[in-house]
Amino acid sequence: MAVLMSESITIKGVRDGLLIILPNDGDFASVYTLLQTEIEQKHQFLMGSRIILQCKKRPLTEFQLHSILTLFAKHELSLHTVLGERMETRDAARALGLGTRLAGSSTDLDGNVIRERKTAVTTLPPEANSLLLRETFRSGRSVRHDGHIIIIGDVNPGAEITAGGNVIVWGRLRGLVHAGAYGDETAVICALDLNPTQLRIADKIAIPPQENGRKPTPEQAAIRNGQIIAEAW
Repeated sequence: MAVLMSESITIKGVRDGLLIILPNDGDFASVYTLLQTEIEQKHQFLMGSRIILQCKKRPLTEFQLHSILTLFAKHELSLHTVLGERMETRDAARALGLGTRLAGSSTDLDGNVIRERKTAVTTLPPEANSLLLRETFRSGRSVRHDGHIIIIGDVNPGAEITAGGNVIVWGRLRGLVHAGAYGDETAVICALDLNPTQLRIADKIAIPPQENGRKPTPEQAAIRNGQIIAEAW
């Protein structure tokens, strides 16, 4: 019999993709069912995302983790890192070729806390030149740049753009775009036709509504009062 859980699945945007946090309580069958339901309900929102799975104190076997990996793949999600406090969970992740820590994290490969360094680190991207691209981005194409990205062409569904600064598309934007990827909440996303599958600015995520018969118009997406909104560009 399934065990009633006091916690739920948490999903939020982070620099490396989407962080999915599993509850500590409840048996695996209950957690798996809850995760499956959450993914199916938010398929359009999550589709094409890189996933970091946070297990906290929950132990996961290789078989259980493989079940989650298969579930993600079925819904076009890419699991690349498993974060957990239990050694058996980290061993299972490594056996499946998954990472067990993020670049720049405060733990070593075994989850031990690394002594804090004295060097100062900024969360904002360094000054960088803009990247100008003259092409159409088709499904499966992706680009990442520390500075601003300017695209003269269309960004089709299934394409992914990630920039430390602003993203400007002189064309139709239909794919996934992440601006301010290093935490810059002042970054903006602009397009002549702004109709993406998913927008991210810093750690904020938005899924624009699908509007039938909408008339393309130049728009800019920016963070206003803690959420992403689209306004005339």
